[in-house]
Amino acid sequence: MPDTLPPALLRAPHRLAFLLGMLSALLLFAAWFAELASRLGPHVITPQIPAVMAHALLMLYGIFPLFMTGFIFTAGPRWLGVSPPNRLRYLLTPGLMAAGVAGWLAGLALGKSWLLAGLLLYGLGFASLTLCFAGLIWRSPQPDRRHALVVLAAFVLGLAGVVAAGCWLFSGNGAYWLIMRDLALWGFLLPVFLTVCHRMLPFFTSSVLPDRQAWRPYWLLAAMVGGSWLHGLLLLSQHSSLLADLPLTLLFGYTSWRWGLLPARKVKLLWMLHLSFAWLAVAFGLYSVAGLLPALALGLAPLHAITVGFFMTMVIAFVSRVTLGHSGLPLQAGSWLWRVYLAVHAVALSRVVADFVPPAWVACLYAAVALCGLLALLGWSRQLIGLYLKPRADGQAG
Repeated sequence: MPDTLPPALLRAPHRLAFLLGMLSALLLFAAWFAELASRLGPHVITPQIPAVMAHALLMLYGIFPLFMTGFIFTAGPRWLGVSPPNRLRYLLTPGLMAAGVAGWLAGLALGKSWLLAGLLLYGLGFASLTLCFAGLIWRSPQPDRRHALVVLAAFVLGLAGVVAAGCWLFSGNGAYWLIMRDLALWGFLLPVFLTVCHRMLPFFTSSVLPDRQAWRPYWLLAAMVGGSWLHGLLLLSQHSSLLADLPLTLLFGYTSWRWGLLPARKVKLLWMLHLSFAWLAVAFGLYSVAGLLPALALGLAPLHAITVGFFMTMVIAFVSRVTLGHSGLPLQAGSWLWRVYLAVHAVALSRVVADFVPPAWVACLYAAVALCGLLALLGWSRQLIGLYLKPRADGQAG
């Protein structure tokens, strides 16, 4: 009966996780803008831990894993042919993670105990995600679970990164921060994004453009994810990552073309996914240039080509698609979504370019980029948050 249904926000795994992901992204971008803007005036905000180190922890773990939770709890059971997690699990997991992020933000002002308490809450949520997904894989009758197993391996590495963050916060040893950063980026986030892209982009493309045959050989998945892990291992061992970067540049460029970057422009919602994926060839091209020409200082341009160019725009593309589809709405990129999406690309490009401008401009440009990112996320969230709070438009469950 309708009067026995739970509130709309609680009815499907993606709703609360996506909502908390959006709120977390807005809070973190607002906090980062405030810190950067304060550098332009006489009263500089000084967090309890170095701002750049806090920025890495918060941006890598504070935004994307929440969206991953909603996606994996929604798509994962379909991949594996099992029932989705129960309501307690799919509400508690992102709830703990979001509470942990809130604790981290409080800890930047109040001290180490808040940071560690936040990390404990976050770690419990992340462990819940990892164990729950492992349970889904264990129960799955599907003979081919390779995508899910790669995601699970990445989750385990992400959990190891959370442990490394705890060691860093507890001891103050920056070496643990480096381990956390590289595990989070190269061991966890990039492999999960790549695995989901390998499974979903060719499928979406062939569904929308019937003349395009889905191309997703498993050697490609192994090469992409293995390349990410190799890059991270080389960095952790303090070696040049050029051995991984050059092949990945060529591989991502070819894959982007083979998956249909140009034909996909006929359908904006599909093209959004392809345009986001195209950032990978740019990012690893920059890493390759940095490795070949060390004297040419590229700063953090390659890193932000991945984190803002690829991660952030891909999250907007995927989350928008899942939200529209699971809200009973047409899978179409309206003008508002398309403009916001392009704005985030502009933010990513601006952040990459910021490492090449005269030093006198850098502080202002950093603050401007953070503000533009915040405004773009506000525009995106404003259109979607309401959908998580009301039933599907088509009257179906979910």
